[in-house]
Amino acid sequence: MTLASRSAAAISAALALAACGPTPPQAPLPYAKKLDSATSGISTACGLAEQVTAFGGEHGKDLVTLEVTAGSSGLKLASVYRRNPAWIYQGETVRQILADSESLLGSCGLRGAQAQLKQATARR
Repeated sequence: MTLASRSAAAISAALALAACGPTPPQAPLPYAKKLDSATSGISTACGLAEQVTAFGGEHGKDLVTLEVTAGSSGLKLASVYRRNPAWIYQGETVRQILADSESLLGSCGLRGAQAQLKQATARR
């Protein structure tokens, strides 16, 4: 094997290994756990809100509870967003996750939690 071919092989191997790592800047583990909890809480509250409102009748009491639950999860998300909106979590930036979460909260009818999340992440 010539020096040129060995160099090419070494460069190829280095490039292949470099492509295997996580995309920077990943959210540090404690914040990734917060994002996991926050997004799970928001999606669960929205799913339950959809179920509750699928049938007629009074839903106010149930929706208040879901608003509080989603609002709490939204505040967790907001705390990570304020720390670094460019962090990446599961292939999306925290900024994108925030936008998706705001949209989801609005579409499932949890507008109080949506407003709380928007307020918590508004520029001051």
